[in-house]
Amino acid sequence: MDPLQSFYEYCAANDVDVMAYPRLPADACTVRDHGYYCVVLNPGTLTTFRRLRTAAIHEEGHLRTGALHKVDSPYQLVAQSEHRAEAASFQRYLPPDKLRAAMRSGYTDPWQLAEYFDLDEDYIKKALHYWTECRGIDFHK
Repeated sequence: MDPLQSFYEYCAANDVDVMAYPRLPADACTVRDHGYYCVVLNPGTLTTFRRLRTAAIHEEGHLRTGALHKVDSPYQLVAQSEHRAEAASFQRYLPPDKLRAAMRSGYTDPWQLAEYFDLDEDYIKKALHYWTECRGIDFHK
């Protein structure tokens, strides 16, 4: 299933609003207030389909894990929330078997994998780091 379609279906099924806000100081964010959830997307920075897909799967990671934090949270808490959200999106959309299949098809460099999965290259690099450094996966076997 397409990650963007999956994101919107998850939001619809879980009563999560999605809205555009061009003055957002980031690409996207997830907001929670007394049980109300909203994903805010910045159309001014999400100028390509690839960037939108990447932001959507990351924010879906926040929603699925509940890894949210207050704006004024200490850096450590923010970093932990971001790591949990990224790990969830990597497990869902970039698991080792999908990465291996792409690599067996000749997509071995991060930029090639970004083309293959239609996601930002930096996000692919984070996924590769997560699987190799944090989870001990060897993609050369």
